Amino acid sequence: MSIESMKIPALLMILFLSLSTFAQSGFREFGIGYTYMAPLGMMKDNIERGNGFTIDYYLTPANNRFSFGIEFSYTLYGHDKNKQVYTFEDGTSADMDIVVDNSYSNLLVAGRYFIHDGSLVRPYISLKAGYSWFRTDLNIYDPDDWDQCEPIDNDILQKDGSFIGSVGAGIQYDLSGIFKKLNANHILFNLNANLVMGGMIKYMNADAPDHNQPGAIDLNARFINTQTQVIHEHHVGNVYQSYLEMVELRAGFIFRKSKY
Repeated sequence: MSIESMKIPALLMILFLSLSTFAQSGFREFGIGYTYMAPLGMMKDNIERGNGFTIDYYLTPANNRFSFGIEFSYTLYGHDKNKQVYTFEDGTSADMDIVVDNSYSNLLVAGRYFIHDGSLVRPYISLKAGYSWFRTDLNIYDPDDWDQCEPIDNDILQKDGSFIGSVGAGIQYDLSGIFKKLNANHILFNLNANLVMGGMIKYMNADAPDHNQPGAIDLNARFINTQTQVIHEHHVGNVYQSYLEMVELRAGFIFRKSKY
């Protein structure tokens, strides 16, 4: 990760903390949910779909239809696993599980405006801005290690990022309308859709719909055949380049409490 990209989370956090000084009273909200990603434009030719999670923290000033917060999401859109001969530093070798994961992470400062502030149902529109990191990780696991908690070796095969903007709409539903024992305005179901746009990025996908896309670059990982001592390369995916364009669908829960 470059020095410039490392500064981005700090800048977004400073912006969020600066905005929070305007909310001296009201509600604070912690949300967690599932994310489904559907690519658009040229990105749709290289990525079929993605699944992940999102967490967020929002502040809602008292008697106000506007809330603001910060969001983080992680989405996995490609995965490949196969066995290859891996040579250790002491010269021994063994069959290892070679796992390639393609993912992206978003960090956003966001705002919501509630169109109707009802007692149970609250529709809203949203506007977000931040940064997206795309990366491909190579991990080598011992197949005899049943839980595979820690890889014996790992590497980042590809990484890139872009500033992004997002517009969307959603709806919150107070679950006290279904579960009468819950306190009103305490646990909410949240459903929303967001259009995400960004700049030109390079990314890899081990599960690309068509590996023969124009402009695609083969990406190989190097392994050693211990019987012949010949280094060979194993194809682990393709590197693509396109504008960042996608739709994210999210469903989850919001846990809300008074700020003071």
